[in-house]
This record gives sequence, structure tokens and C-alpha cells, in this order.
Amino acid sequence: MTRVVRVSILILVAFTAAACADAPLESLGQRSSGWVNEPTIVTTTTVPITIPLITGSGALKWFNEDADQDLPNDPTVLRTAIFERRAGDLFVQSSRAEIATILPAVEFPVSAPHLAEYVTSQLIFAASGELSDDPVVAFGIWSAEPYTRSRSVAQMAVLRVSKDEEAAAEVAAPGSEPSCARFADRGTQSCDVGDLDGAPLWVIMADGGHTLIWFEGIYRYELFGRTFVPLAALEEMASGTEPLSELELTTG
Repeated sequence: MTRVVRVSILILVAFTAAACADAPLESLGQRSSGWVNEPTIVTTTTVPITIPLITGSGALKWFNEDADQDLPNDPTVLRTAIFERRAGDLFVQSSRAEIATILPAVEFPVSAPHLAEYVTSQLIFAASGELSDDPVVAFGIWSAEPYTRSRSVAQMAVLRVSKDEEAAAEVAAPGSEPSCARFADRGTQSCDVGDLDGAPLWVIMADGGHTLIWFEGIYRYELFGRTFVPLAALEEMASGTEPLSELELTTG
């Protein structure tokens, strides 16, 4: 008997037996079902991440903090000493303690934008050696060591403080109606007047970011934040300030 004939007979016997069973071909495919599994569907869960708006100003590093060695107690003497080290620039790098000695009423926000790390501080002089009025002091808030990267990238916000007694008195006068017309010469894209603890807060939008303006005592405060700094963070900064001499630092 040839091999082909034997194989044909075996196949015929197998099909005959299957046909005689109660459930022919019932087990067909059972062997493969033991190793061909159903597909596994992988699911993932997205966890929302909340990014903080602000950080405490006490944690910031003051870039000029080493400039206040052996401070004269007399503000006039100190002012002269600072002016003499100006190196040709009327924006003179000055420490927090120096500014607080010369301008004790000037305040600084107790918060800063998230990711801020450094503060620069400068007193602004006139060519005569007297302090300028507009502005009299400026602060830069940086996300990296100052002047090592472009201002447009690393300088997150700038606070300018100007001595503006006349305007401050007008704004504080009973019945005063705050208006965006007061700052119409700034070429703004939009302007709104809000409330800051019962006093007006101007919010101006222009190329490059927002500027918030408010008055405290005889000073006008202008806080500029670049477009990548949330307006809500700037509003938090404006809503809480204290004298420089009272600002507690938590880092060196």
C-alpha cells in the first residue's frame, strides 16, 4: 500500500468518526483558543497639574544685597555715596537696605510670579545728584541670574515707583472719578479701572504685556509683567505690599 493511499484512508476514518459523534466538529479551534488571547486595551488616567501663580518674595535673592556694607545712617550722606559710584549711569544699583534708608515709605510686593528667583534694585538720579521723581526707584524680577540672559526672556516683571504727590492727592480726593484718560498718552491697547482695597487700580494692556498702576501715599506704583506672566499673578502682587525694611528674607 502506498503512502498516499494510507494517508487518504486515515483522513476518511477521521471524518467518519467526527460525523458519527453527537456534536461533529465541536472542538474545532479549541486548541488554538488556548494561546490566541483577546487583545488587551491599555487605558491611562490624566492627572491634572496645578501650576502656582506666585511665590513668596522672601525667597528671592537680592542681586545687590552686598552693596550695603557700612551704611551711613544719614540718608543725605548715603545718597551722595551711592551717586558717586554710578559709573556714568543714572540708574545706580542699590541694595534693599540702602533704598529703605533713603526712601522708608517705599513698599515692595510680598509675592512674585512663579519661577522668579532674583531681584535687582536701582535708585534713579538726576544729573545734579538729586534723586529723580519719575521714577525714583526701580526693581526687576528675574527667573535667572540678572544680566546673564536677555531681559525679554529672564526679566519677568518690573516695578517702578515714582514720587507723584499731586496725582496721588487727586486720586485720593473725595468724589474723585478714576479714568483711563489719566494714562491715555501711553498708547494702550486696552485699559480698565478696578478696585484695590477701596482705591483705584488701573490695568493697562499694551505690546509686551500688562501694566498695573496704583497709588500709595505720595508714590505711584507701576508694575509691568511680560506677556508670559499671568495677569492674576500681577494682581496678587499689587494687592499685598509692605515696606522694604519689613520684608523678611528666607534665603541668602
